[in-house]
Amino acid sequence: MDQTGRRRSLREDASDEAQLRARLRAQAFWPVSVKPVTPDRKLARLTLPARDFVALLHQLELQLRAGVTADVAFGQLADDTPPGPVRTLLAHISQSVAQGVPIHTACRFFTRQFPPHIAAIIAAGEASAQLPEALRALASHLTGADELRRTAKRALIYPAIVLTVTGGLVVFLLGGVVPKFAEIFASMRLTLPALTLALIRVSEAVRHGWPIMAGAAVAACLLLWFATRTPRLQRMRDRLLLRVPVFGETLRCLATARFAAHTRLLHEADIPVLESLSTGAELTGNAVLSAQLLAAREGVAAGRPLHAALPKDHGFPGFFVPALKAGETTGQLGAALRHIEDYAAGRARETLATALAFLEPALLAALTGIVGLIALSFFLPLFSLLGGINAR
Repeated sequence: MDQTGRRRSLREDASDEAQLRARLRAQAFWPVSVKPVTPDRKLARLTLPARDFVALLHQLELQLRAGVTADVAFGQLADDTPPGPVRTLLAHISQSVAQGVPIHTACRFFTRQFPPHIAAIIAAGEASAQLPEALRALASHLTGADELRRTAKRALIYPAIVLTVTGGLVVFLLGGVVPKFAEIFASMRLTLPALTLALIRVSEAVRHGWPIMAGAAVAACLLLWFATRTPRLQRMRDRLLLRVPVFGETLRCLATARFAAHTRLLHEADIPVLESLSTGAELTGNAVLSAQLLAAREGVAAGRPLHAALPKDHGFPGFFVPALKAGETTGQLGAALRHIEDYAAGRARETLATALAFLEPALLAALTGIVGLIALSFFLPLFSLLGGINAR
């Protein structure tokens, strides 16, 4: 209630109810009821593109190195940013930090943009007064991960286009062209070769059984989605993927690079080793390798080095254990993890490039073979017909 006795309602940010009541009394308001506001879930799920986020980290690092306090730095960046997700994120963090909330706590509100491992790095940098260095390391890691992700996406564009065009062409031929030729052959009462008969049967199956095929495709997609939600099926899926030639080696190197990168960042931010290993294992993206790392973590907790605690039949690349052993033996674990990260990421790029170099001609050969087979099944009856006419 205000000084005139009129009821009013408002929303204010405060660390607790007592602080809010004291602030309102100082403004000559009498608090009648104070209730916490439910956080905006949509706002909490806000995410930024990787490039925008990296640029934001670099700008914040420059502000902090120049001696600007964190709340002012966030506020200035928000004022200089056009309206949009970036400005919303910066304004919210700036307001929270200005009220005395630690930076990592304010960042944790955006659960998707600042997952636990990123928030932990910021918290460690804040606690050790090395926040600019932590932000620089984090930005460098995110840049490398984004470059690798974009390289993989660009490399898969051409195969995806070829597969889509091939599938569309085959469906068009089976559903539209083959039935016309089948009618022509039936009207001429020709004796059809086995290849042509097989093609006509496949065409009939596609035209009359497409609902079943569509349902099977949907069921397969649901099964794959379910496999990503069940730990046991995740392990089975990831174990099979690691055994796929070339592709499995690429996934193995990518998972190794992710583990090394996140563990290194947490280790350099003075996060305890066991906690760094747990977080790094969860972020590998492969259930099999993650389980092996978590099992090795128990050995590390018992006093064994990580390279010796790993199971003998582990799924990591051959260079992983020697590099890890060298780093743990010399006390240069961070440098060893950086070497593993760089080498694994480079191997992943090379393996992916090699796989795509073989995949592109293989797709072209498959497309040529499929179209040629369909064309041959068309021409064989015509050759037979022309042969009969010439004989007469």
